[in-house]
Amino acid sequence: MADLMNGSLNTTMDATYPGSGAHSVRDTPAIRSSIVACFAVILCLFGMVGNGIVFWMLGFRMKMNKYTVYILNLAVADFICLIFVSIIMVLMVNQILNLTHPSRVTVTSLEVCYDFGFFAGMFILTAISVERCLSVLFPIWHKFSRPTHISPITCGLLWVFAGTVSLINNLVCPPMWFMKGTKECTGVQIFTSILTFVIFIPLMLFSSFTLIYMVMTTSPKCRPPKMYVAIVVVVLVFFISVAPIKLVWILLYFKVLPTDFNTNAFLFVTIYCAVFKCSANPGIYFLVGRHWNKRFGGAIQKALGRVFKEDDTEQKRESEGTTTIVSTN
Repeated sequence: MADLMNGSLNTTMDATYPGSGAHSVRDTPAIRSSIVACFAVILCLFGMVGNGIVFWMLGFRMKMNKYTVYILNLAVADFICLIFVSIIMVLMVNQILNLTHPSRVTVTSLEVCYDFGFFAGMFILTAISVERCLSVLFPIWHKFSRPTHISPITCGLLWVFAGTVSLINNLVCPPMWFMKGTKECTGVQIFTSILTFVIFIPLMLFSSFTLIYMVMTTSPKCRPPKMYVAIVVVVLVFFISVAPIKLVWILLYFKVLPTDFNTNAFLFVTIYCAVFKCSANPGIYFLVGRHWNKRFGGAIQKALGRVFKEDDTEQKRESEGTTTIVSTN
């Protein structure tokens, strides 16, 4: 997904909207693309508000724990993606209207920041899925042997790794080389594809489904904690919105699929999938934590609180049960 923006945004702008005169503004494709881009910006604003609320609650209104550290960092990563997608869309509309013509350096810089948030979000989501899975598979180890500050340390390392991957993705393979399919870009494509489809997405899916399977089989009379449900739904949304587009672009890059398609339309599909992925998480937390038999008013803070605070309650319950088992043995 990020690779499509990396390789085709400048080319798409230049080829579709050359800025050769006012008549291009009156063209139907230009008007249509302007409307689609503006609507994407509006969706980005809603997503930024939602992630801002999550950040505010976890950072200033609730006590942090080892799991909500990941959620807070995920909200920051999604916010970064949304803000730079909206900036790119605004620049695209300005170019369509012949107001400004962003340089390749400007667009590449924006794409570095976008990729930074995108990869950070993917890495952090994988980390929280694996962390939760380990807490169910190895509860005694997780309670007594898990390093105390592993959550913030892991998030920090993942941010550094995301920045490194983003720089490699955009500097080793700049847009001009990307469209030509050079050896450097092919190597970058293989590297990011392995990260996405061989390492992180499989880890997300395996951890999430293992988590639900273990909870449902070991405690069939108890519903899984809301935090578990929220993690699994977030992972599924990520997989549905990211994996197909990423896979299609890889097949297009390696010419497995025919390349006679509407690049501009595919670019907007990619952008909307990215916006949906980054904007959906706050809504998922709210829907999972909401009491459906109560009124909507004043429910946002309470719903989010139920999702994240229930995690602490569940951990205390698991700890008490583990201590009892150890004492009995």
